[in-house]
Parts: sequence; structure tokens; C-alpha cells
Amino acid sequence: MLRVRQTLSGAMLALAFGACAASPVPTSTAAPDISAEALALLADGQRQNADAFRANVLERDKSYSVAARATAAGWLALLQGKAGAISQVAFDLELARIVALADNGHTHYNLGSILSQANRAPIRLAVFGEDFYVVRATATNQDLLGAKLLDIDGHTASDLRKAGRSLWGGVDAWRDRAAYSLLESPELLNALGLATSKHAARYTFATAKGAVERTLAGDPPSTARPVSGPAQTLSPTPIPLEETNWRTALNAARAPWALQDWGKTFRWRDAPEIDGIVLDMRSTNNSADMKIIDALRMFNDAIDAKNPTNIVLDLRLNGGGNLLTARQFARTLPERVPGRIFVLTGPGTFSAAISTTGYLKQAAPDRVVIVGEPVGDRMMFWAESPPFKLPVGSGSVNIATERHDYVDGCRAYSDCHRNVQLVPVALPTLAPDISAPWTIEAYLSGRDPGMEAVIAALK
Repeated sequence: MLRVRQTLSGAMLALAFGACAASPVPTSTAAPDISAEALALLADGQRQNADAFRANVLERDKSYSVAARATAAGWLALLQGKAGAISQVAFDLELARIVALADNGHTHYNLGSILSQANRAPIRLAVFGEDFYVVRATATNQDLLGAKLLDIDGHTASDLRKAGRSLWGGVDAWRDRAAYSLLESPELLNALGLATSKHAARYTFATAKGAVERTLAGDPPSTARPVSGPAQTLSPTPIPLEETNWRTALNAARAPWALQDWGKTFRWRDAPEIDGIVLDMRSTNNSADMKIIDALRMFNDAIDAKNPTNIVLDLRLNGGGNLLTARQFARTLPERVPGRIFVLTGPGTFSAAISTTGYLKQAAPDRVVIVGEPVGDRMMFWAESPPFKLPVGSGSVNIATERHDYVDGCRAYSDCHRNVQLVPVALPTLAPDISAPWTIEAYLSGRDPGMEAVIAALK
């Protein structure tokens, strides 16, 4: 991997910590051991990516406001002028900042493609509320399980949260779900001026025994390194490649049903405690273990066989897929249930899972009860375009070209996604009727606040 030495300008630091800034571009100096030929290749690749980004992202994505697009164009020009003077990691992170100016959850630089090329500390973080906690760790760091992140190399959790949010668009809770990509990599932290070294960083955690400082070295990129996203990380189900070296904060023996069996995308269970059944839908698309058409048939068969009075539909870990797959199921479900339907939502309820929630709530607003935390996007957002892969390297960008309006059913717009124009959703809000956030205390004790709230509501 080509390496350059970098220092950060005041402008970039200001952006990282949420202040007003003219540009995110760092000032950098090439390391002396980089050959002229290698440096030329680095510069050429970065210029190619900037040109491709301008044509295929900045000029195509519809979610930028006029002002944000102008700012993004200015930042991109400045970044392109630094081609060859900053590392590839720093360059990619600055592209991520430019993408995030759109402030749209579907419009984002694939941070996983950056993290896959960078080192990663031997811990995994998850966000509860606005704080980050260790939910997985290697055996040598298992004393950190359940600990809250306080700072990294002297940068407070608040500063780190702001830096993470600058790399991703959408609502804050959705941005925070992606922040693990930054916080778990000394190399990425260093590129943003948040760690002194790119090889290791000094983390400070709050534990039951008090504050603990730990210098964590980053494991280099490897096909043998465990990979997981924010939803899978929460489940105590072993992740491929973890083998026996990793531990989880949540004991598998006391995990609530909602976090068990991560390999099963679609499940259901009897729930005598609610006089009904619980349906768990972790995707609105086909999965490796089951096609969604078969999953919905399984759900319908369960309803026919059990004749439930009430139903819980858990969409908290559903990141979306295809809104058409479950639309009819959602719209007709209230016709088959005499009692109430509870929809569990949270920051991980995204894209087509939001559509599914909307169609269900609209079908029977008086009997469909949303429980949990707000979904991961606004009532109006942009989506519907395949990712664009940059020509050099592994980076890719998700762009958005069609509007979704779930407040007014797209009546005032001509640029909406056709499927939501034909079958619109028009609701004042999808905010929870019953707030039931998943706190770190509930998580560590194996409790499910959403199900607890449902049971309490039925009593």
C-alpha cells in the first residue's frame, strides 16, 4: 500500500468537530520513501476517482440541496488539487465527507470499502442512544465488554461522534450506526487527526470498576479478519472467522429471542404472553437462507394455523431491500388479525423497512401500534439507484435519484419513485406510539424493551 505522511489543516479539523469550515482538504507532505513513479500512480488514480465522482455522483444524485451541491463541488475541486499529496485513506475519507453533505441516508460513501483496506482494533462497538459501547472483543480484551467509550487519544466521545457524523448522511441515529467504521480503526482515526499514530490508538473506557485506558493496535487488512455490520454485531451468534478468540458482551444463553439465530433472516414464534405470535423480518429482500416469498408464505401459514389475536412484527434489524416484496403483506395484515398489530422499529429500520412500516400503519392506524425508537430516516428521503464503483481502488458510493414522500403521498412532486406514486403512503409521522429504546443496561441483562412495552400495553 502506498503511504504518505499527512498533517491536518485547521479547516479540516473544524469540519471534523462540527464547526464552520471552508474546506475539508488536509495539507500533506509525501513521505520520502515513496518513489516518483509510485507517487505519480497515486496522483493519477486520485484524479481519475475525482473526475468519475463528479460525473457519476455529484452530477447525478438528486438529494443535494442547491447550496450543498455548490459546496460539494468546491470541496471536490480543492481535494482534486491535492491528488498525490495525501494518502488514499485520507482521500477516500474526504470523498465520504463530500457525499455526506447531501444529508441523505441513502447517499453515502461505502465506509466498509475504506475499512476493509485499513487496520481495525480488536474490539467491536455498538451505539445505544448517543454513546458507544464495546459489544465484542478478543479474549485478551474481554474485560472491556460492556464498557462505554470515553475518548480516543484525548478526543472526547462528543468530538468523535461529530467526526463520525461528518462521514455519513441522514438522521443522527443512522449516522451513528456507521461510526464504528471510524472508531475501530487507528488508521482512519489518524487520517482525520483523531489519533497520533495510524498503527495504534489509546482508548479510554468507563467500566464498572472505573476508567480504563488501553492502547489498541490495529489488525492489518486480511481475509481472515471477522467482518460484521452494526446489526449482526449485536447478536451473540458467532460471526464467521471469530472462532474461539472472540467474546460477546451479551451472553448467548440469556439473549432475547430478537437477537438469537442471526443466520435466520425470517423467523416466527408463538407468543402466549401477547395472545399471539411474533414475526421477525430482518430484510425485505431474498436472503442467503430463504427467499422472501417463501418467508411471507411461512408467516401467512403461521397466522392461519395459530389464529392469533395480536401480532408483533419486528423490523428493528431490517435495513431494507425491495419495498414491493412485503407491501401487499403489510397492507392486508390487519384484515387477518382481530386485535392489535405492534411494529417494533429502531434506527436500523431503514429504506424498504420504513415503507413496510408505513403501509402497515396506514392500513389500520387505530390498531397498528409502533413501538421502540424512531426509524432510521426521515419521512421524506431520496433512494433508488445502484452504487457507483470508483474506477481506481475498491471505493463505492451509493447515490439516490428518486424521491420518497411518506407525508403527502408524493402528490406535490413529479420526481418520486414510481412505486410509491402508484401506491402512496401519507401519514403525519412514523414516530413510535410507545417509546421503548434499547438501552445498554437492557441489552447486557438480556431484556427486550420493545417486547416488554408490548406486553405492558396489552395489560
